[in-house]
Parts: sequence; structure tokens; C-alpha cells
Amino acid sequence: MLIESYTYLVFVFTLSLLGSIVCMPILIGFARRKKLFDIPNTRSSHVLLVPRIGGITFFIPVVVYFIEARDVFDLSGLGYIALGASLLFTIGLYDDVRSVRPLFKLISQVIALLGIVGFYHDSIDRFRLHSVFEYLPPGLFQLLVFCFFLVLINAINLMDGIDGLAALISINFFSVMAYVFYRSNHHHFSILSLVILGSIIAFLFFNLSARYKVFMGDCGSLLLGFLMCSFSLQLMDSSCCDPAMDDLSGNELTYVFLALFSLPVVDLMRVVLIRIAKGKHVFQADRNHLHHLIIDKMGKSHVFTAVLLFSCHLVIILLSFLIM
Repeated sequence: MLIESYTYLVFVFTLSLLGSIVCMPILIGFARRKKLFDIPNTRSSHVLLVPRIGGITFFIPVVVYFIEARDVFDLSGLGYIALGASLLFTIGLYDDVRSVRPLFKLISQVIALLGIVGFYHDSIDRFRLHSVFEYLPPGLFQLLVFCFFLVLINAINLMDGIDGLAALISINFFSVMAYVFYRSNHHHFSILSLVILGSIIAFLFFNLSARYKVFMGDCGSLLLGFLMCSFSLQLMDSSCCDPAMDDLSGNELTYVFLALFSLPVVDLMRVVLIRIAKGKHVFQADRNHLHHLIIDKMGKSHVFTAVLLFSCHLVIILLSFLIM
């Protein structure tokens, strides 16, 4: 079939990449005319006025592919993913343009996750039964998965604190998804991964540029975090039901998940514990994230820091595949 060919995969990736490159200058120009800038403050890692709605170029290709390939997806699952992604993208975009209270953003994340976790309820339980979590009560494990994904979305959001980092971590994740889903014959999710990868790489070109710099904003980071949750749930479903995934199921898949989410989740939990120890509110922003410490304490640049953490994350992922 056409969608199974490497040529088609390269075509879809290239189309997403070039389409996003073409759209980004238009988006940046619009943001500058409307003065949709990220205003620097004492916690900022930049001093210039930079447009912060670059995540729009992630959302558009995803929506286009959803519409184009709707016949090959499970429409119920697609509906929950599309609605959740649209909700968080919209809330994030409004926060980028105006401002949204942290509690309101948290509630929107809970609503979005309730949909997909509820839809993949059986898949989560099958994954539990084939992993080290089999001794946990089903309801408790469902709750733990839900809470973990809630942490993950916010972890990706907070990693978007310096140029390139959230995008590079996302590239690692969706590269693994593209490979695993292609190998297991779930080509529509593999292609969607490549669509997302193309848009992220295009974004990086501008994000790391001095003249055309743009931030992904909350509309981008919340969307990417939610899509990571959705893809993870689909991978749980595939690993329990597809013979092609026999060597990546149960505990083996647990290793991969731990590797994929190690850096953002550990960093977030570390910062939360530091805030609690200092008697601060957990939502009170600071500069205690790993990327801030490398920049502030070691005097390294954004690019060096992002590439260093990206490389460490990639090594962890590769090791997880080797020990399976």
C-alpha cells in the first residue's frame, strides 16, 4: 500500500516541514503586527520581544492530517484526541495572547485527559496485567496513569523555558513513535508522528534564529504534551493486541515509557520538591529547572544547554531499547 512505502513517509514529512517553514514567516509577521509578544521578566531567559504563538504551526498540520486520514483512524478515539488537543491548544493560545489562571489551565488539562483515559480504559488495564503493575488494583492504576499524564503535560510546558529544549525533547519522543508504530503496522500513527516531527523541526529553524525568532508558547507545549499522552495510550493499546508488538509489551514498554518521560518528569518533580522544601507554592515559578541551572551556574548558552539535555535524553532512550 502507498502509506506503507518509505517514499510516502518521506513525502509526508517533507510536506509538513516545508509547509510549516512557509507558514511561519506569515505567522511571525501577524504576531508582530498584533504585538503578540512574550514580555521578558525577572525569570525570563531572553530580553527581546519575541512572538509566542509558534505552536499554531503544530496544530494546523495535525488537523489537516486528521481530516485527510479520518477513514483510517478509529473515529471514536480520533474524536477524543482531536477534542482534547483542540481544547488545550485553544486554552494555550488564549494564555499566549491574553492570560489564563494556572488553575483554569489545570482544569482544562483534566477535562482533556478524562476523555482519552476513559476511551483507552481497557487498554490501560490490559497493559497493567502484562506489566510489573499487575498487582495494583485496576482503579488505582487508572488513577496513577491519569495523574502521571497530568504531570507530563505540565512538565513539557515548563521545559519550554529556553530555546529549543521542549522541541528537541519532543523530537526524541515522536521519532520513537514513528519507528514503533511503523514497525507494528499502525501506519496512520506513524505518519502522524512524522507530520508532527516536520512541523517541530521547521519551528526549531525559527526558534533558534536571531532575526526570525519565535516561541512555541503554551499553545504549542500543551498541545505536544497532550499528544504525547494520546500516543502513549495508543501504544499501550497496540502492545496488548498486536502480535507485531510482542517484543515491546508489558515491562519492555514500561522501560521505554520511563526513558521517554524521564527527563521532563524528573525535572518537574525535582523542582516541586524544592519549592515545597522552601515553603513556596508549587505553582510559584522560579529558575530551579535543570536548564536554568546549567545556564545560570555554568554560564552555558541556550543552544548548548538544549543540545546537552537532548543528548542525555536520547542516550537514556537508546539504553532502554538495548536492555529490553
